[in-house]
Amino acid sequence: MKRTHCVRTLLIGLALTGCGGGSDAVIGTDTFTFSTIDAGNAVSCGVTVGGNGYCWGNNAAGELGNGTMTSSAKPVLLSNRLSLGAVSVGTPLDRTDQQSCGLTRGGIVYCWGYNNFGAIGDGTRNNSLVPVPATAAHTFSAIRSGGAHTCAMSTTDGAYCWGDNTYGELGLGSHTASLTPVPINGGLSFILIQAGSNFSCAITSGAAAYCWGLNSSGQLGNGLTSDSNNPGPVTGNIAFVTISTGGTHACGTAASGNAYCWGNDGSGQLGDGKTVTSLIPTQVSTNVQFTSLSAGSYHTCALTSGGAAYCWGKNQVGQLGNGTLADSGVPVAVSGGLTFTVVSAGNDHTCGVTHAGVAYCWGLNSSGQLGDGTHNNSSVPVAVTQ
Repeated sequence: MKRTHCVRTLLIGLALTGCGGGSDAVIGTDTFTFSTIDAGNAVSCGVTVGGNGYCWGNNAAGELGNGTMTSSAKPVLLSNRLSLGAVSVGTPLDRTDQQSCGLTRGGIVYCWGYNNFGAIGDGTRNNSLVPVPATAAHTFSAIRSGGAHTCAMSTTDGAYCWGDNTYGELGLGSHTASLTPVPINGGLSFILIQAGSNFSCAITSGAAAYCWGLNSSGQLGNGLTSDSNNPGPVTGNIAFVTISTGGTHACGTAASGNAYCWGNDGSGQLGDGKTVTSLIPTQVSTNVQFTSLSAGSYHTCALTSGGAAYCWGKNQVGQLGNGTLADSGVPVAVSGGLTFTVVSAGNDHTCGVTHAGVAYCWGLNSSGQLGDGTHNNSSVPVAVTQ
């Protein structure tokens, strides 16, 4: 059944898109009803059904993309009046500053925020307080921001990455950084790509998972701990449907609904009931079947086909959303009985969008990244407010 999201109209004094439109310009009247959301380190961003991008949280390097460096505990509208279909926030482990990127409905990548490593892709290392287009003669179908690099799927000729390449996370067969999008090495046909803190993973058209970059904790899933600057297959011959990269671990779901994780497990983020690093995929210990998941820095969250959210791993500030502050090495249900269409695990917080288009976040709120107008941590989902 087709759902109608044109409710709770928010007039924001601009010419904004309503419930349709596929161009890069924002026109019409927008609604404060979300279609997607992404959680980063101390920042969250979401896209409304009208195509408008909002961000909230830390803004020391322009991460909110609204032309200022003022942090906000409530969503602020991105500059440039873009009509977005997707948004992705970087998740660096060793700093708060990060880049964010959005993909317009016309397939153009825009990025903003921290750019010391060239992850914005505009050919410079200058931070940007507003979204700027990545320099590329391509249109893209998907975008993912990592720790200091960004990757995207082209609509015509495969996968591209740009930014920092210290550990080979661009997959170029070298360690040379790039300030603009460059094609991944190896000639593989990828259909999905993810950028982690210092590594990347992708799924081929044959459902095989490949990873490359930093491998200090086995996050490449190849049974080794040596870095790789070329895509290499994940061990196990598992046919993956989805994949997600976090801080130093990665996870994926198979067609059966079984979830697998690999890499660092110091906080139980692999979900196998242990806290032992695994260099190869290990099955998440649960009878619940998942259709999608999101690997954060030290925790992981997933959704069932019915939209029920489960999380596992680190929970020091309530990022598992189950009303406690206790870590869990196995999936636990997020409190509130909400049903989500998307869930995103960030550094120490998590966000999701319900079937009704309402955005919720939970966990650390030191920079206002929960978007509820406060700086109070929450161990249960709280609604993002206007």
